[in-house]
Amino acid sequence: MSFNIRGWFPSANDGVNVWQNRAALNVATIKRHAPDLIGFQELQREPHLTDYKRELPDFDRSLGLKYNNEEPHCYPTIFWRRERFDLLDKGEFWLSESPDSFSASWETACIRSAAWVKLRDRRTNKLLLIVNTHLDHISERARVEGAKLILSRIPSLAPNESRPAVIVTGDFNCNPMSDAYRAFLEDSFIDTFLSSGNKDDGDSHTFHEFTGKHHPKYGRIDWILLRDAERKMRAVSAAIVRDAEPPLFPSDHYPIVADFI
Repeated sequence: MSFNIRGWFPSANDGVNVWQNRAALNVATIKRHAPDLIGFQELQREPHLTDYKRELPDFDRSLGLKYNNEEPHCYPTIFWRRERFDLLDKGEFWLSESPDSFSASWETACIRSAAWVKLRDRRTNKLLLIVNTHLDHISERARVEGAKLILSRIPSLAPNESRPAVIVTGDFNCNPMSDAYRAFLEDSFIDTFLSSGNKDDGDSHTFHEFTGKHHPKYGRIDWILLRDAERKMRAVSAAIVRDAEPPLFPSDHYPIVADFI
């Protein structure tokens, strides 16, 4: 699952959909779809992480590096089911020309970051590299350069001799016609939503601003991407999760899920 859960921002007016009103629905949505791996965007230490620690006790996690220019900061946090995976390594970096420091580049509106974990699947013994991120919502250049930076880091995290499958999750703030999307596909990534038989159309949007309706400026901006050099892993299904109890929604984004074999 990839899930932008909507952080709390002082300038926001979420109305009835403030976290305390939708937290139970948010958690229920995660539990109903029962993912083994989750890439969160806009997760904050309070209240999100505290609530998830209590409500999702079967998961371990890597918080990642803070992003956004000012507090309250968000984190590109990765959760994995403890009984299914062994953690082998983890790390993170900022999406900038100085990726080891809290910094911004490429006219980005917000400081952004990416987190990664290397896991061993106990069922299959398959090695997985999971990368989770949230690209900028304003600067196209920042989205493209951020995507390129992630792609440049992957070879050192997933060397050919270990042959791991690489899964990239995130809110990319751009649609599948974008240069950032194209950069991933040109680096042999597969869009699991399309590869499992779905199509991009008027119903494939993932951002809805707590309305459930298609946003006129955006389409499918949340993706789960896969690259497996051994071709032993593939997505057999993928979906945009539209769980809701209007006027309450789990988030202003629909989460997305993919099932792999």
